[in-house]
Parts: sequence; C-alpha cells; structure tokens
Amino acid sequence: MATQPIPQQGTLEQQLVQLVSERLLETQPGFNADSNLYDSGLDSMAIMQFLILIEEEYGVALPEGELTRQNFSTVRSVAGLVRARISPSA
Repeated sequence: MATQPIPQQGTLEQQLVQLVSERLLETQPGFNADSNLYDSGLDSMAIMQFLILIEEEYGVALPEGELTRQNFSTVRSVAGLVRARISPSA
C-alpha cells in the first residue's frame, strides 16, 4: 500500500480529477471536481476500480457504509471521504 503525505484539499481534488480522467472514465473537456461522476459514466464497476485506485494511491480503504451514490456524486465528495480517512482528526 503506497501511502502518500496528506495533500492539500485542492491538490487532492486535482489529483483525483486527473486519476478519474486518465485511468477511470472517458471524461469530457471541462471535467472538474464538481462534475457529476454518474453523468460522466460512473457505474458500479467503475466505483470498484476507483476504490482500488484510491487504495493504491493513498493507502485508504473506504468502508462499505460510505459507498453511497451521494458520496460518489463528484470528485469533491470523494476527496472529502479520502481526506477524512487519511486524517480522521482533521
């Protein structure tokens, strides 16, 4: 598990946007942290792949109870989950 230092919130979001765009979904120009992931093609298989990428990149495993449609609606919402797991006291 490759754990990285805790990135700043904006940086984390940028990293996740890049991860989604380059390795997960075929995103449209203008895709950003507030773009709707489901409108961009996120489905159950892509969520599983996203979870694996997050664990590989940040050493974070998200619990099943947090795998809701709302939590995965945007990169910004996913970044909040990752940040909470990297730094639970923050």
